[in-house]
Amino acid sequence: MPDAAPSFRVLHEDAHVCAVVKPNRLLVHRTDIDFHEPHNLRDLLNKTRERDAWLQPVHRLDKPTSGIVVFAPVGDSLNALKLEFVHRRTSKTYYAVVRGWTEDQGVVEKPLPTAHNPVPKEAQTDYRTLARVELPHPVGPYETARYSVVECRPSTGRFHQIRLHFRHLRHPIVGDSRYGDKKHNRFVANHSGVDTLLLHAGRLAVRHPQGDRTLTLKAAVPEGWQAILDDWPWEGDLSSVPRADAVAG
Repeated sequence: MPDAAPSFRVLHEDAHVCAVVKPNRLLVHRTDIDFHEPHNLRDLLNKTRERDAWLQPVHRLDKPTSGIVVFAPVGDSLNALKLEFVHRRTSKTYYAVVRGWTEDQGVVEKPLPTAHNPVPKEAQTDYRTLARVELPHPVGPYETARYSVVECRPSTGRFHQIRLHFRHLRHPIVGDSRYGDKKHNRFVANHSGVDTLLLHAGRLAVRHPQGDRTLTLKAAVPEGWQAILDDWPWEGDLSSVPRADAVAG
């Protein structure tokens, strides 16, 4: 039997822009590296559309990252939206669960290579800590397990930027099989049932390609996050973590 197609949600669609919530472990589009993957978001979104009416991605998310991806038809709208991202006129907010207790807020300015160029370029991620927790379970050399929920605002869009910046801080994102802490990944998976990367592109504000208005999008965190956010004894304020989809503008 072929693999079942992953489900996704359409947040907003009009003649010029379509915003979709990508689940974890789904490519935005087919790549030479992951050519064996049976599904990708672009093809699933365009499955019932005529070829000349296909929507194309304006930007991308990593395969293991969930959250908002914007599409547009080829032409003026697609070009205008891409320029918004290129010139950093969008507002992007991500949410992550990381190992350890992070500072209340901070800025990471570690240059990173791009996907196609090994020469590091400027990269900046601002973050603030929303909540912290300490669980009475030994993981690795420590008698307890500490985690933080952080809100991240990257002002650049380098390859794996947020994941690499939090590894640089020694607070890797939970569930990151490439840059993370395997012991903590296993612990969280065993105690919550969540074995995906806990990084979610939850909010996005972008200028609409037609008209003088801003499209403000909010995507609820994946269902699996609920057990972690609701059942663990967090100290802090998690009210800004999106639990429901919303569109304005």
